[in-house]
Amino acid sequence: MLLTSLAQYLRRKTAADPALHVVSSLAGERDMPVLQAETEPHVARAELIEGKELQAIAIGAERESSGFTAFLDGIQRGQVVFYRDLVPVVYGYTAAVVRERRDRRMSTAGQAASERLYLPYDWLDPSELEAAGIATVDSSPKRQLDQDEIHPLMLKHFADQAIAKTRRDLETRLAQEWMDSKREGWLYLDGSTTSAQDVAQHPRVVGIIKSHQTQYFPLQEQRKILALRAGERSSVFQPASREFTPVYSWYVRLRPYAGQDLYFGLVRVEAPATEETMRHVDELSRWLLVETQPLALPDGRWDRMIYPIRDCEEYLRSRAPTHVALQGLLEALKG
Repeated sequence: MLLTSLAQYLRRKTAADPALHVVSSLAGERDMPVLQAETEPHVARAELIEGKELQAIAIGAERESSGFTAFLDGIQRGQVVFYRDLVPVVYGYTAAVVRERRDRRMSTAGQAASERLYLPYDWLDPSELEAAGIATVDSSPKRQLDQDEIHPLMLKHFADQAIAKTRRDLETRLAQEWMDSKREGWLYLDGSTTSAQDVAQHPRVVGIIKSHQTQYFPLQEQRKILALRAGERSSVFQPASREFTPVYSWYVRLRPYAGQDLYFGLVRVEAPATEETMRHVDELSRWLLVETQPLALPDGRWDRMIYPIRDCEEYLRSRAPTHVALQGLLEALKG
């Protein structure tokens, strides 16, 4: 287990290395969302595919059942465990799972996990850690930085990005395994489908984006999107930012937002950029409405999260190393 090897390594090193600072009092546990390439909210270009102008479209009568049979989600955790000089070394845990629903029961169809230390090789040689049996990942920034340009929080941010990439890689691998298995039904992927071209092009893989850091269309069209009522969708469009893995996309309002935030119950759907997708737009949107029951409580994102995705996250958390285990190992170094 990586944490055990790490504790043994730190126990040997702390007394002899004054530049090593162990962080034994950890911040609260968190499962981080996938980090976007641009973390600040921004507007992106899009090409309208359906109709001559962006419109609100009624989805139609709600179906009694959903065609989604498999659900894919992942978690990631990142925690600074020690500093060497001012360089943070981050413990990163990532995991992903595909859960299948049959006769209203969930079962596991595939899972993967990764446990590593993330550190910038440009500033810290990993050879000693790896000699101690501790797997590491290089979190050095892609662009060249001068020594005077960096600070510890910046290096922690680069580590978080590397952890997010590991999570995306795990999710992509599981999606590809699901596609290769040629299972029947549809895969609901929590997040964008564009991490791999074959995933984005599969006719029965649909991505659901719950966050809206990226907003498409100018302000006037955004008003139409944010005014969608429960059971309505937007016209279909093609995000320009997905030119290398083109997809069709549209917004769906899952729940009434009277008295709530403008984004309450609003999700964005990604599906292959094909005529077949256009034939399924309303049906897929109705499936999403079916999936709003039962509620994904007590998760704070229940207005946009469906219960099977909450089931995926609970499954993953139950198998992840706990915050208590990590802190216990590090606290033991004080004695």
